[in-house]
Amino acid sequence: MNPRIVSLLAVASVVAVSAAAHARLARSGEAQVSFTALGPAGMSIVGTTSELQVTETDQELVVTVPLRTLDTKIDLRNKHMREKYLEVDKFPNAELRVAKSAITAPKGAPVSGKTTGNLTIHGQTKPTAFSYTAKNDGPRTAVSGAMHVNMKDFGIAQPGYAGITVKPEVDVAVSFGVQDN
Repeated sequence: MNPRIVSLLAVASVVAVSAAAHARLARSGEAQVSFTALGPAGMSIVGTTSELQVTETDQELVVTVPLRTLDTKIDLRNKHMREKYLEVDKFPNAELRVAKSAITAPKGAPVSGKTTGNLTIHGQTKPTAFSYTAKNDGPRTAVSGAMHVNMKDFGIAQPGYAGITVKPEVDVAVSFGVQDN
């Protein structure tokens, strides 16, 4: 469903911001991206993936999440999310671009912050706020982040099945490691 894609993008955004450094970075170790979409009567849909890429340009950190790998543990729901809402054949990735100058890299003590990056989902790019924490863990930096995304802002229809819909607002969380390449 669209909430998962939005969540992954948001997580990717947080990851990009958290991993800020001026050397070329590469993802290191395991990654986890998740989104949570809420519906009526306490319904909660969680989608996850461990697929994400972190790259950088001279000015930006870029976090990319392939949406085809989002998994809600229900095959039919995955199919609807990917084909009907996220349209992964047309829009395969969620991407967060964050200016390196907008994030703080840890130099000893862990750092936390809030900033904005440009999140692209479903072919639309919008400035999106997120929070992040980064800490040194040996030669790598462990990063976690979170964001709140409204699917409607990205032209994604409100997901529903058999008359039951989820709210358009989705919470996204991400964690990953990076190190100088």
